[in-house]
Amino acid sequence: AAAFRTAKKLEMLASRLGVVGALLVSGAAAFVAVAPATPLAPQTVAPRRAATVVFMANNPGALKRIKTNERNRIKNAAWRSKVRTWTRKTTDAIDAGDVDAAKECARVATSMIDRATRRKIYHKNWAARHKSRLSKKVIKLILEQRGELEGREFQKQSPVAAAD
Repeated sequence: AAAFRTAKKLEMLASRLGVVGALLVSGAAAFVAVAPATPLAPQTVAPRRAATVVFMANNPGALKRIKTNERNRIKNAAWRSKVRTWTRKTTDAIDAGDVDAAKECARVATSMIDRATRRKIYHKNWAARHKSRLSKKVIKLILEQRGELEGREFQKQSPVAAAD
């Protein structure tokens, strides 16, 4: 009976909040309504944002910020996922020794990092550091394939060794 009352309250709240609120509340309702039959039954995974976050808003502005933050969190997660995917594809191509695939994946990964940085998802220094590391790995692979790696240094040097 308590779960039914909670579900009813969540439905009313979802109708007031709109699309993002409905997503928040539907995830919370699924979490509240589903209870395991036995202690050994598989447990459901709770959503990242529980319905209790929605009830913390004391005014319309706070409610709007909750909805906006949730929408932005989802968008940012999608961009971070794209960057990680293309970075992983680049490193996989490098490990496989496929120069053409590595160059293409690095180009796309660099573009994704730049686009995410323009959207304020990553800090510019983070972006520069990761693009530099990717390009160093691709350049090293190209030079290895050409046989021109002798005499080139790709190891990190300590600041003391660089000053000497």
